[in-house]
Amino acid sequence: MNDLKDFLKLYLKLSDDAVSDKFLIYLKELKKWNKTYNLTSIEDEKEIIVKHFLDSLLYLSFITEKSLNIADIGSGAGFPGMPIAIVREDLKISLIEPSWKKCVFLKNIKTKLELPNIEIYQAKAEEVEGKFDIVVSRALWSMKELIENCKHLLEENGFFLISKSLKLQEELKDLPKEYKVQIKEFDLPLINGKRYIVRIEKCES
Repeated sequence: MNDLKDFLKLYLKLSDDAVSDKFLIYLKELKKWNKTYNLTSIEDEKEIIVKHFLDSLLYLSFITEKSLNIADIGSGAGFPGMPIAIVREDLKISLIEPSWKKCVFLKNIKTKLELPNIEIYQAKAEEVEGKFDIVVSRALWSMKELIENCKHLLEENGFFLISKSLKLQEELKDLPKEYKVQIKEFDLPLINGKRYIVRIEKCES
């Protein structure tokens, strides 16, 4: 376990042992619940750390301010919202997930990790009425679909964040003209993969 903790601290760039321990608990619970709930197709522990935990924390490259209200749409097993909440307790994060089984898992993780900055809603994005500073999504929709389904959730000066690997350029061509993007590129270790975190916001009229 110490080797795994060292791996986690190295690749997630964590210096706080308490935060590292929370990720190890998350990993243990994910593997245990996955046997029954089919939460992820990834079973290797180091792959989970890179492809789920690290991948989620890349969103923080665009989340610099404090006390923001963030919605994670289609959170699934908690990605990217839960890892973000673990390292940024100043952020209020709503995990929005229609599957009751996944919501049961999310509530378990919230309790295990003692995360008061997390709220969990069993709902589809279209059913949510709140307003958020940032709406994040991962592996759920195209950029165009994210805008269409979630634009009602954004505060006036809010923005979307979405993770992409393949089809980035193709999706950019379909982006509505009234929106602009900023893109940050990252190399994921061990798997020789690239991730693009895309910030999407409405142009000033």
